[in-house]
Amino acid sequence: MALISCDMRYGRTDEQKRRLAAGLLRVVSEATGETRNDIFIVFREGRGINFVEHGEHLPEYVEGAVNDKDLISRLK
Repeated sequence: MALISCDMRYGRTDEQKRRLAAGLLRVVSEATGETRNDIFIVFREGRGINFVEHGEHLPEYVEGAVNDKDLISRLK
């Protein structure tokens, strides 16, 4: 069974998380041959201050950020 753990900042809608989960299920299934029933996904959310990138704490999530659009387009 594949276990996928996604840590992200608070702020995404349930629909955004559903789309992300669907995309992850599809690409992991294609890459590994695992069925959707054999893939387990966990989303953990936290405030921006809890994430540090390049030595800087991240701001709170803002919908429509460039990185999020890029990620979603790659999963389609």
